[in-house]
Amino acid sequence: MKFKNMMLLIAAYASVVLTPCVYAKVSSAEAERLGKDLTPLGAEKAGNAAGTIPAWNGGIKTPPASYVPGQMETDPFPEDKALFTIDASNMEKYKDHLTPGQQALLKAYPTWNMPVYRTRRTASFPQYVYDATIANASRAELIENGYAVKNTLIGVPFPIPKSGIEVVFNHNLRWRASKVARTLAQAAPTRSGDYTLVKFNDYFDFIYGREDAQLDKINSSNLVFYFKQKVTAPARLVGSILLAHETLNQVKEPRRAWTYNTGQRRVRRAPNVAYDNPGT
Repeated sequence: MKFKNMMLLIAAYASVVLTPCVYAKVSSAEAERLGKDLTPLGAEKAGNAAGTIPAWNGGIKTPPASYVPGQMETDPFPEDKALFTIDASNMEKYKDHLTPGQQALLKAYPTWNMPVYRTRRTASFPQYVYDATIANASRAELIENGYAVKNTLIGVPFPIPKSGIEVVFNHNLRWRASKVARTLAQAAPTRSGDYTLVKFNDYFDFIYGREDAQLDKINSSNLVFYFKQKVTAPARLVGSILLAHETLNQVKEPRRAWTYNTGQRRVRRAPNVAYDNPGT
């Protein structure tokens, strides 16, 4: 009897764990909520009951008057003043709203503080991103047991997500323009505050996010974006280059990546480029 019960338990476990995952598209009725009580990307349009989060009314659609094309972005709300400031002396009052890391920083650096401003919902996207996202809601689906997605383009694939993995794909496939060039620097400060800046020039070509993207071509090419990164500082790393082709179905075709090492003067395939590896 004990053996029979054990076999039943094993069979039940296998049916849950080993059965391929099936993720259905949302119904037409659910999809119709987008742009109504939900934003076109699936967020709650209304504000919260406490009044600390306002309703979304379309976000910022035009640059502030102070913005100069080609220059750094300017503050769209220069008249806003801090509602209050959190520091080491009053952090206990706001402890429920602070992460463990923020609390540790406030304790370690008593002069550091966090000014808190009113919440504004400024996010906005081109109309074609909204249109694609609404269409994705009733056609995008997970495949490869949840490790890949198909029938999606431009916008987030699951604006009304039903699982955690769908939320992950929404993040990975979020719209970030069609092409991006940026100069940035990163630092890993020591506890004393010392650091060495590592500077990069990054270039993105988002195949998936182009306004003229076509569903059949996205499915067949299996490409999300091209990425190139060149190190410009410090001197010992100048000229190092990383090139990556990000794929939509990485079970069918994993990410393709190459690195150029200035010391070796060679381009090499880099199959280990994933997560934070290799880091500069």
